[in-house]
Amino acid sequence: RRSVCVRARTEAAARGGMELTKEAALLIGGPMSFWLLSACVLYQIAERRPNCLSFLTAVLGVTLSFSIVAVVPYDVWYALNSQYGDSHEGTGADEEENQTHAVLRRSWAAIYWTTTVLCYLLCPVLTEFEASGDFTTGARLRTSLRRNVIYYVVYIVVSAALLIWLIVSGEVTGSLESWCIAASNAWGLLVLTVLMGFGLVGVPRHLWRLADPKEQLRRLYVSAVTKDELRLSRLFELQDAIDQVRGEFQMPDSWDDDSITPALRYTKQQAFKTLQQTLERCQLIHRELTHGRRHVELPPLSNTASSSAGGTPSQAERGGAASSGVAAGDDAADAARVECLPSRRSFTVSSSSSVSGRGGPAARLRRLAALHTTLKVAALEARRSVSRWDSHVQRCMFFEDLEGQHFKAAAELLSVRPSSGLFSGCCAHARSLCCHCWRRCLGFWLRTLRARALRLLSYCCGLLSAVIVLGQLTMFRERREYSMSVLAYVFREDRGPWATQALCVIPLTYMTYTAYFSIFRLRVPGWYGLYGNHNTDMGSLLWCSSTLARLAAPLCYHFLLLIRVRGTTFQQFMGKMNVVPVLGESFNDFFPMIIVLLCVFNLLNIYSRIVRCLTLGTIDFEIATGGGGEDPLAEGRQLIERERRRRAEESSLELPARERLAIPLAAPAG
Repeated sequence: RRSVCVRARTEAAARGGMELTKEAALLIGGPMSFWLLSACVLYQIAERRPNCLSFLTAVLGVTLSFSIVAVVPYDVWYALNSQYGDSHEGTGADEEENQTHAVLRRSWAAIYWTTTVLCYLLCPVLTEFEASGDFTTGARLRTSLRRNVIYYVVYIVVSAALLIWLIVSGEVTGSLESWCIAASNAWGLLVLTVLMGFGLVGVPRHLWRLADPKEQLRRLYVSAVTKDELRLSRLFELQDAIDQVRGEFQMPDSWDDDSITPALRYTKQQAFKTLQQTLERCQLIHRELTHGRRHVELPPLSNTASSSAGGTPSQAERGGAASSGVAAGDDAADAARVECLPSRRSFTVSSSSSVSGRGGPAARLRRLAALHTTLKVAALEARRSVSRWDSHVQRCMFFEDLEGQHFKAAAELLSVRPSSGLFSGCCAHARSLCCHCWRRCLGFWLRTLRARALRLLSYCCGLLSAVIVLGQLTMFRERREYSMSVLAYVFREDRGPWATQALCVIPLTYMTYTAYFSIFRLRVPGWYGLYGNHNTDMGSLLWCSSTLARLAAPLCYHFLLLIRVRGTTFQQFMGKMNVVPVLGESFNDFFPMIIVLLCVFNLLNIYSRIVRCLTLGTIDFEIATGGGGEDPLAEGRQLIERERRRRAEESSLELPARERLAIPLAAPAG
């Protein structure tokens, strides 16, 4: 009998070890898959040749955020299986359960604290490092640390004041870990409330409007006027910054190389060399953006200090002039409009242009660093505004083709142009055939299925939004009998590993999408924005990844409270903050009810106005706003017609140049 018991325990331990190995492989292989996917996606929008450390940090932040969301469904099933399943039979099953619980607990702790270090230490330092205009790595790092110290001091002062108030009132409970978790969760829940208040209504409404090309065109025409004015204004500001740097180079050099140290002399040489390289790149960027050649590969600005000198400004001007020879009459009109625009913003450094030669070498270096920062910001804002304008024009042309039932032309706009060097020669015919089949499928989708599918998806998203909002109203009630949360009834029992995780994935994914939908539509001028075609700077990518990672844990904890599943390892880890007064359990139960009020504001179309008023117009959720003209609808339609004509002329001029190539870019049509 003893040998039978020993054998049973051995077999149970072996099974537990195999299950533990599978779970560990899943917990390791899943984040690696997310890392590869995130790297591929971020590479498509990040600026070309980015800083490797900043790019990998951004990829890690996105990977951690989605890893937290991905592990929660398994944790929910494991908790339900432990409560309602038949996994408690025998000592071997208990040991297996304890091992799985330990793996999940250690995984949550490692992911959470890695995310905390990444979001509150590494990402802010790298963001300010990328924004710095200094000319050496050490100087950029010192500037970054100096700027971040200000925020850290503010955080410490506020925390100390709150702690003193709690000590005086006698309500200090919990450890330092619980207070850190509570503070981070409170910030994330506050941001989630604002974002989900927009996204829970915005996602179904956005899908419904996408099914109506006429309504989309009306909104796009109205906002086209504002985007075009912003594009021209940013181009003028870039030209203004270029003129300031040119004036700085024309100033007489008052530095005496014999009277300064060798280190300062080297820093001076690096400063002028880096500033000259940035000036050449910005001149080329301004020329390409002004003359409409936005599809060419523009030079990056982030790694200017580490690149080699690329000739004189005259050489850059000659290269830019050669690349912009396709400019037509509409491009010349754009250039004239840029020259005629009045100055809307005077840069901070412009007031001291006349005295730039005065002062010591250190003051002159600070002056050059400020000019370098101004030039980088102006070029970045110009590329952002032009990228937004190009994507806006692309959408207008797409919906115009849909409204006119030109489905083949609309499919051409959606189809991806294959690269000429990847599949050439013998594979050209196969590539052409695949592209032709893909366009046929797109045409069928646009002609028959698109409108119906979008409206059906809008109904489903609206239903999910209603379920989530109803659940928010009764989160503070302990008993399920008085809860209006439909999700709480769905997770009353274990429905098996696959069914339980599938039922968990659907609402959790939708809540994640509604929150991140608002983030991806945010446009904060001069600070944050995601732009396609390699126009997103590393500062924006770092801010985005940091925000996603900060919101992942509060979002998942809020979801677990909404479905009322108890006993998950994630709740046990995050539940340490329940002993913290104000920011603990009561804050998580009552504060999300504000989402209901925000959703009502959004339904009444006053939510975006409130956000713009509270932020003084600096934050925008990409809502169509009219321009300053008498008839913005007609003016926007004329702008899109002019842009369509310009692109058609540009394509017709590029065709002979392609035909002169020795190797054709694609197989002949037909």
